[in-house]
Amino acid sequence: MNMSAVLLALDTCTARASIALRDQVTLRAEMTWEAQRHETAAVAARIRDLMRVCRIAPEDIGCVAVAIGPGSFTGVRCGLAIGKGIAVARNLPMVGVTAFDVIAHAQPPRPVPMLALLEVGRNRVAACPYEWHEGAPSVAGEWQIHSWAELVERVEPPLYVCGDVAPAWIAALRAKVAVAPAALNLRRAGFLAELGMARWERGELDDAMTLAAVYPPET
Repeated sequence: MNMSAVLLALDTCTARASIALRDQVTLRAEMTWEAQRHETAAVAARIRDLMRVCRIAPEDIGCVAVAIGPGSFTGVRCGLAIGKGIAVARNLPMVGVTAFDVIAHAQPPRPVPMLALLEVGRNRVAACPYEWHEGAPSVAGEWQIHSWAELVERVEPPLYVCGDVAPAWIAALRAKVAVAPAALNLRRAGFLAELGMARWERGELDDAMTLAAVYPPET
């Protein structure tokens, strides 16, 4: 592992996109925005802009971390295509992380179960359960797809909900369970960079040629 190299983190799984640059010591920069429709050229341009501002040259990138979903088909595909393109072209190590993990690892430890949410289109939400072990969140079961009405009906306290909370349903959720504040519901590539850096340092890498996206079932 090149100790001077920079990790590029990229998440375009949903309507919000996020990119980050992290070296061995610090998070150099992060950008998160509402993209709605992901265009590969536009996202790639933002990566170049962020690298230019930070004076990071293409040859300084040593690893690529990408959120692999679930999310929208176009969004997940956009980030994975860019990440794979960079990794394959320059023979770089690559790390794939679920968008659920990016959300979960941004949350402060809590003594109750946690549910990470991701918008997946057609008024549906993907929900993944987590529990806390030794200060870190770990997946506690299979993720599932619900309509928002179904999710609100099923949740029961004690529970902490975080991630893509639809504005139309946030009041109904808060009436039943704890909901993360807005700043912690925003999925940020800085946390993806933290997870990616830890895996890079441990040598837990993915094959850029075979790394696959996680898509919701077509129901």
